[in-house]
Amino acid sequence: MDAVVTQELLTEIFDKTAREVTEQESGIRLRMGSTPPDGELCTVSIPFTRGFHSILSLCAETGLFARLTQGMMRGGTVTPQDIEDFSKEYFNVLCGRIVSRLYQETKVPYRFGIPTFYRGKALPDGYREHFALIYESDENRSAQLIYHIPFGDSAGSCVSTEGKET
Repeated sequence: MDAVVTQELLTEIFDKTAREVTEQESGIRLRMGSTPPDGELCTVSIPFTRGFHSILSLCAETGLFARLTQGMMRGGTVTPQDIEDFSKEYFNVLCGRIVSRLYQETKVPYRFGIPTFYRGKALPDGYREHFALIYESDENRSAQLIYHIPFGDSAGSCVSTEGKET
């Protein structure tokens, strides 16, 4: 049986979880912003493998990912490989908490796949942006948490594909 999850509920869960996890893991405080990230960017992306047929990605200024990595490492110099590794780990933690909260709300066991890291802004092939949350850090660096759905899906409620192959 499909479970309907409203965009409002997803937005609330994504926003609250992103803010909490980012501060807990790195000390960075996020606030709502209005300008999508620009300049030198990186993207970390992860597909839902159970529950939804969608992808969640975080596109941010490279400097924000570097600061996130430095916060998770508790200081020190970071390399590009550190940024990639820690960004994927951060996104694993964030998405794990998201599926936990989704389960609490819906009693449907959602799952994410393995995160992928990209230099630049990456758009998943065959998907379109359904909605995005724009953030600014406490140092005015921008990030955008984007929920992607396949082309052709309606823009209304988000329907879980629980029980169907995805």
